[in-house]
Amino acid sequence: MLADPYDAILLDLDGVLYRWPEPIPGAAEAVGALRSSGKRVAFVTNNSSRTPTQVAEALASVGVDARAEEVVTSALATAAILVERGIGSAFVIGEDGLLGALADAGIRVVDASADEVDAVVVGFDRGADYGKLKDASVLVQRGVALVASNADASFPAPGGESWPGAGALLAAIETTTGTRGEVFGKPEPPLFERALASAGGGRPLVVGDRLDTDIAGASRLGWDSALVLTGDAGCEDLEGSPWKPTFIVDDLSGLV
Repeated sequence: MLADPYDAILLDLDGVLYRWPEPIPGAAEAVGALRSSGKRVAFVTNNSSRTPTQVAEALASVGVDARAEEVVTSALATAAILVERGIGSAFVIGEDGLLGALADAGIRVVDASADEVDAVVVGFDRGADYGKLKDASVLVQRGVALVASNADASFPAPGGESWPGAGALLAAIETTTGTRGEVFGKPEPPLFERALASAGGGRPLVVGDRLDTDIAGASRLGWDSALVLTGDAGCEDLEGSPWKPTFIVDDLSGLV
């Protein structure tokens, strides 16, 4: 079994386990086989809009056995790092997952008129409007730190469409202010490191469908990776890419 040498399997979601809302054939069975062989699993997502419980419920709806404590989101990684830095309040562009992670970490979510705003935090937000982007930009121009849960330019929507992602919202603020935001999700190390810790440590294998997030992040950490061909990237995309997976498999069953 290809996964034999690894202790922890860090699985991306969209493009690996499902193409929302449809399950990818064989993916749920492959996760079950990994568990049966003694592998520890973590589900790792750049999407900051859902809470771990909501992600676990979504996985269950496509037949994948998952517990909330096995889910690691970019929102959780962002909240943990901000707490370490002493951030106490934040103006947020984001949905339930990001708002909940920050609140659970003890960070106050405030509006732009608050007397104290330590950071502007940007995530995926389908309710973002000009007013939010304006307020965030004004705060950053006043010296407030700009951070983002992730920088995905697009969000994979039903029917194969692409919608503006967190990176598109971040880009609007960066373009307006000339300030570069700090990103904590894939391909940056914090999310991967948190996922490995969640899975109990050991030797990890990162499994994903995107070269610029999943495979790039694993490469930066010196970890092995497997590219599945059920999502974003195909073999033709490897030519000219600086990020090369350790393995290429047609789908998740290739691990088992």
